[in-house]
Amino acid sequence: MHQANDDQLRARAYAIWEREGCPSGKDREHWELAVKEMAGQAAPLRDQGPWRTPQENGPQEIHKPGI
Repeated sequence: MHQANDDQLRARAYAIWEREGCPSGKDREHWELAVKEMAGQAAPLRDQGPWRTPQENGPQEIHKPGI
């Protein structure tokens, strides 16, 4: 069970890191924020999991079959 919690915490910290634009040198800050969020001490700024929104990914080319 402890490993599952560590994995969830790691995934949450990674999502925070991605959300902030993948900056270097803020790993401890992201980890501590993830701990607080998972403990219910702080509401997440934007809880979207580790996935990016289309706006965060930028424009993408649309492929239409047969064209």
